Amino acid sequence: MTEFEKKYQSEQNHRQNGSENRFFSVTENCNSAATASKKNLRLLVRIGKYVVLTLVVVWLIVQLKSSWAEMLKYDWKPHWFWLTASGCLYLCGYMPVACLWFLAIKWFGQKPRFFNSIFAYYASQLGKYAPGKAMVIIIRAGMISSDHVSASVATAAVFYETLTMMGTGAFIGSLIIFFFFREHAFYSLIALGVAACSITPIIPPVFTRLLKVLKVGKNDPNVEKAVSCLKFRHLILGVGLTSILWLFFGLSLWAVVQGVGLNAGGLFENLPRYVASVSLATSLGFVVLISPGGLGIREVILSLLLTPYFALILADPENVAFQLKPEALATLVSLVQRVVSIVAEVLIYMVLMFFNSNLKHCLGSRRNQ
Repeated sequence: MTEFEKKYQSEQNHRQNGSENRFFSVTENCNSAATASKKNLRLLVRIGKYVVLTLVVVWLIVQLKSSWAEMLKYDWKPHWFWLTASGCLYLCGYMPVACLWFLAIKWFGQKPRFFNSIFAYYASQLGKYAPGKAMVIIIRAGMISSDHVSASVATAAVFYETLTMMGTGAFIGSLIIFFFFREHAFYSLIALGVAACSITPIIPPVFTRLLKVLKVGKNDPNVEKAVSCLKFRHLILGVGLTSILWLFFGLSLWAVVQGVGLNAGGLFENLPRYVASVSLATSLGFVVLISPGGLGIREVILSLLLTPYFALILADPENVAFQLKPEALATLVSLVQRVVSIVAEVLIYMVLMFFNSNLKHCLGSRRNQ
């Protein structure tokens, strides 16, 4: 090789190395920009969540401040029978959804035990009051996992059951408000949009893709295979079972209204309003992940939806004893409904733990014999 050829080859190598360096530099810059944009997006989302939560807290403080004086003046005599009935109806409402979770695990190719599934479902309800709502998944998947049930697959089943429940609730509540309560024009328009979007995530192909995006069971290849077994008939059954839950939740809210001593009129003519109010309030409260158990969010939405209704029924001569404004009464009912639901969840947890410990003791005694 001549001196000229060596020099030419050296220049070519230098140019090639320079091009590669520029390429890697551009690639690194692009990756850095993408990473920075993702971090900025996450930061904006986090800020947005805290802004929403702050606004809700401020609204609650203002609402309570304006209503608290009226509540203190009112000689409230609770009807314990109806409040107890409300708690029982609330707990009964969870049974069909607990069955849906049990069935989902079976659809995903696992072999859960029915009692263990129901026990884990009810016992995990208190976990939703932990920020982020992840504690429900941890408790439930941890309690059901065994040689016959994969924790990752059980987690996927939790997502399916929860999205089906909340999607169905938003769908039912939105349709009821849109078709039966069009006097709320603003809510009707929002309801129409929510109804269109709420059912989409639980369509089998969409749900499978959603789990990939959320990276559920990313370390377990069996999850994708298990979820692929979902069919549209499972969607129909899931919507049917979760609809029963919202019916019971509506009845529970009606019982709370009776429990505060208010004559709310006929049950069947007003039941759609109760179902719509509690389903939308609960579903939209679930969206704000930073709010434990939808705390605050649910009360705000429930109060806003019930206020126009209470304005009408307070005009009834039988309710003349109520010296409360509709806003104060709606706030009172929403707060009482929250207290009733928490007390019911704590009590069922204690009962289940008591029977579970006794059952283990009996089984242990028999094995020793």
